[in-house]
Amino acid sequence: MRQPLLIAALVCAIASPAAALAADLKLSGMLNATNVVSATESPATGEVRAMLQDDNDLRIDLIYSGLEETATGAALHVGPSSENGALVERMDLDEDDSGDSGRVVGAQLDVSDEIGARIRAGEAYVVITTTQHPAGVIRAQLVPQAVRLPAAPLVDE
Repeated sequence: MRQPLLIAALVCAIASPAAALAADLKLSGMLNATNVVSATESPATGEVRAMLQDDNDLRIDLIYSGLEETATGAALHVGPSSENGALVERMDLDEDDSGDSGRVVGAQLDVSDEIGARIRAGEAYVVITTTQHPAGVIRAQLVPQAVRLPAAPLVDE
């Protein structure tokens, strides 16, 4: 009877520090035509910033400009940078009056554990689509950002 309790206590002790170290993951990427698989010649550029929480809630903000075609949407996909991957979810795109720039502000996506793991591994991207480029005219791979230590206090010698 004591052995199962000891094993359960050991599992809890090992799991607790790992859970305590878990943190929200910041991601970012640069939107451009060369990131699209079968690259386009669009001069448009932009930036994507995202935050993936421990519970797999994902918040995405993006902005782009210089698009010479009318955007039809923005979407999150999973896949490595060298491939077109599966659609995860479309996002509402707010375009300016000229149609050459737009943004997504505060898109909230609740992704599965599997999708969350792929995002954490750097296997997710955001794409802006147009009628002429339904697979994407500009694309940004979401890259996990380095964790930074706080500044160390100065020590008197």
